Amino acid sequence: MLAVRASPDWAGLAEDHAAGKTIEPSRFMPAKHKRFPLDIPDHIARWNRLSGVSFWACRERIRAIAAGNLASVADVTMTRADDVPALLERTGAAPALLFFHDDDDWFHPEMVRILRESDLDLAAIDVVVTPFFRLAKSLVTFTQGAREVPGGLGEYEAFRYRYCTNNYGLTGSALRTGPADLVEHIDASAAGDEKGFVDVHLDVVISATNKSPCSAAWVRELPDTPAAFREHVRTYVEVVSEACDSSPHEWVNAPLRETRDLFLEVLD
Repeated sequence: MLAVRASPDWAGLAEDHAAGKTIEPSRFMPAKHKRFPLDIPDHIARWNRLSGVSFWACRERIRAIAAGNLASVADVTMTRADDVPALLERTGAAPALLFFHDDDDWFHPEMVRILRESDLDLAAIDVVVTPFFRLAKSLVTFTQGAREVPGGLGEYEAFRYRYCTNNYGLTGSALRTGPADLVEHIDASAAGDEKGFVDVHLDVVISATNKSPCSAAWVRELPDTPAAFREHVRTYVEVVSEACDSSPHEWVNAPLRETRDLFLEVLD
């Protein structure tokens, strides 16, 4: 099962922005996310002043690119993270594995088959942890201890947390401890330590995360002049283009091409 974390209505925000309506921060600032930067509205205004594509339209396109990837994932159930507690209570049973993810994340279309072929004893473990690709200022494969794995791309870096954005599959035993503490990866990492979760690490990449220039983390670094903004975004476009040329993974290449085309429009 794939459970998408809550995110704003990017399409509605893009439509209202295009119509000249005022966008209130309450429509996109998460009320309960204690780590979310409070100065994001100022940076969004800067983006909209400098970019050829509004921040809202850009985020909606990124969401749609990820949705296209998710539609290709075989034999998986999609749900919203907010619906997971009620789902568990209603059915009385947990999915074999559940991955929380953001609305800009990508997954291998054959992830279910790959996990099945790994011959995991899910009854004996709490979390399955896998390497993942991150597209940002550079292309990185994150792994346990920065070790190389088959099919890795770019440089290797070690996981920064016990569990990262979309690389942790939760078994029924983990979910029964309370899914609310497991939705965000930093909270889940702390919960894993506190509750003594048993992890199994696989050396196969089944997910990717796209930290584009309009992601919450990177938008705060936007330069304030048109020339510097273009150089800032062009750096990302070059990373994406190089990844398109070097990646042997079509499940990554398809959204990479769409992402490259989007940010070329940003530069127009």
